[in-house]
Amino acid sequence: MNAIEDLPEIDYNSTEYQAAPLATLARFAGRSKLGRSTRGVEIFDYELCREAIIDRRLGTGHPKLMKVLGLPEGQALDYKRNSISFHDRGETRRRLRKPLVHLMGPDQSERFRRDIRHVVERTIHAVPTDEPVDFIANICDPIPSGVYCYWINADMEDAKFVSRTSHIVQQVHTRDPERTRQIVDGFNALLDYVDKRIDEARRNPGNYLLSELIRVTDSGALSEDELRNWVVKLAEANTDNSSHQIGIAIAELASRPDVWARLGDDPALVPQAMREVMRFHPRSLSTSRETLEDIVLDGCNLPKGTAVFPNIGAAHWNPRYYPNPEVFDIERPDKPPHLNFGGGIFSCIGRFAVTIEIEEAIALMARRFPHLKVERAEFSHSPMFTSVEALEGVLDPA
Repeated sequence: MNAIEDLPEIDYNSTEYQAAPLATLARFAGRSKLGRSTRGVEIFDYELCREAIIDRRLGTGHPKLMKVLGLPEGQALDYKRNSISFHDRGETRRRLRKPLVHLMGPDQSERFRRDIRHVVERTIHAVPTDEPVDFIANICDPIPSGVYCYWINADMEDAKFVSRTSHIVQQVHTRDPERTRQIVDGFNALLDYVDKRIDEARRNPGNYLLSELIRVTDSGALSEDELRNWVVKLAEANTDNSSHQIGIAIAELASRPDVWARLGDDPALVPQAMREVMRFHPRSLSTSRETLEDIVLDGCNLPKGTAVFPNIGAAHWNPRYYPNPEVFDIERPDKPPHLNFGGGIFSCIGRFAVTIEIEEAIALMARRFPHLKVERAEFSHSPMFTSVEALEGVLDPA
């Protein structure tokens, strides 16, 4: 039986990781199924990652994250304590998920496609086609924040605030206490904004998502605080993550002219291309868990309260599961499936809508701009996420 101290150690601040994060994770995955880092125990094996994500002995790592940040008492911490992120497996989490699972399941999310397509078309139509463009500011950020505004029946001018605030509050995952004040301010601004949107939606009910959530609340399935928390959560999680994933997709697909041309000619290939993007260069590099009891994982003793990180990047680049993982191949079989959206009771509720957002953006751009050129693409990789730091180019250099 091994102890945590016996596991190989990965240094996320190393030059090696910063230069080639996914290749570095692949090398660790080739050496060991488990590792350790300054944040806790790392899982490098695909099957162990998948099992850990749904393992009932592992709970959410969010409460410990708030302690690491030193989030002070106040409105922001109250929101975090009562949002679904803080709840482990059990009746409360199941009850909170049920209305959203119903409203945002695969079939239900398809009803958003027409309006998502409208947001995508309007966003891209406003972008100059024959001069250098900042894709993040003009495409990646406006699309998901615009979709959120559609969900809450807000003016599309609010999309800039939603996008900016979502990027700020997602810094909770940096685990950097120096950013705590900014994070708190971001949550406070978002909470105040959501309160106003809920008040407006109650005065003017309709067929949009927020109005549907209010009807669910009035039926007794959610409390007023739980309604508010879900509307905040939709902005907190969807907007920032979707923006980065759209940017990753543009960079990876448009930088391969043969693939880009195939997508323009045959939009039916976009879903499988997106699956390979999420496998090859995932937005979520890991997810956090905490042991709810003393457990043994692959022969290693993990005491209760141990921070555990299923490492999605390592799993996706593990050659035991994905032959030649460094090769980008849109014909790669969808087995095993990528782990970007988690699984089980911890799966991402908005995953179907997010997928539609990205598919619609890529399908339109590949069809309309076959010669699109990415001139600058820069990424940063924390232990948790891939972030698109810069993405510039020209839509139609021809």
